[in-house]
Amino acid sequence: MLRSMTGIGIVTDVYNEATLDLEIKSVNHRYLDISFRMPNFLSMWEKDFRDVIRNKIFRGKVNVSINFNNISKLFSKVEVDVELGKYYFDALSKLGDALGITNNIELKDFLKMKGVVELKNMDPDEKFKKFIITNIEKALENFITMKNEEGAYLEKDIIKRIEILRNNINEIDKFKSDMIEAYKEKIENNIDKIFSDKKELADEKRLEFEITLYSDKVDVTEEIVRFNSHIEKFLKTIKEEPPVGKKLDFILQEMNREINTIGSKNTLKDISNIVIDSKTTIEKIREQVQNIE
Repeated sequence: MLRSMTGIGIVTDVYNEATLDLEIKSVNHRYLDISFRMPNFLSMWEKDFRDVIRNKIFRGKVNVSINFNNISKLFSKVEVDVELGKYYFDALSKLGDALGITNNIELKDFLKMKGVVELKNMDPDEKFKKFIITNIEKALENFITMKNEEGAYLEKDIIKRIEILRNNINEIDKFKSDMIEAYKEKIENNIDKIFSDKKELADEKRLEFEITLYSDKVDVTEEIVRFNSHIEKFLKTIKEEPPVGKKLDFILQEMNREINTIGSKNTLKDISNIVIDSKTTIEKIREQVQNIE
């Protein structure tokens, strides 16, 4: 099944109250080119992220965006030492009783007491790395699904055009004998213009043999056989697992080579029209193949 090079996959998730927005999208490119836009603290894992994508995607310019909202909550944790708070409270209560001061300690006062309430920063760990990779894999699933759907549309259009080429080459096959006869006739007519009497020629039979031999050079049987072989190879390649885009493009180049040779050997107007139509169809298919991974 064909897979388009263009697509997009988006996921949203939450980690420590910070919202992750992750997007993978791609456009056509000759090779695989992956670029990241993400917070600096994730750069130490870029190779790991890249490897995950390389295992699934083989061609295209892939842009990966990793963004967090409320990023300050990612690696910050509030810790409360209840026992230390009780110690402070008891100590202040005793001090208040001894000095005859009314105890009016409020909850906010504990924020000023060292060690009772603390905001601690944590470094990204393997758990967080796994969280990111899991979401990259989820985005890739959506991404590939879209690429496959687009690829299915491309496949239908391409197969339809391949059938046009098959019909064209079959039509050329019907005319191949006429092409040879037309060429022989053309040579004979040219000779007749030069020699009014064929007896003037030193060896008429030898000339006829040479005409027949040379006329065989316009025979397009081999080109037709090879063209049909390319069609079968193309249709078989379509069903292979990605990546197949480059291989399909190469097969189309070979098809174009054969149809050009047929055109250069052609002596009939009907064949000229078919050759032009075939070359146009091949070019349209090549345009579609440029979108295939």
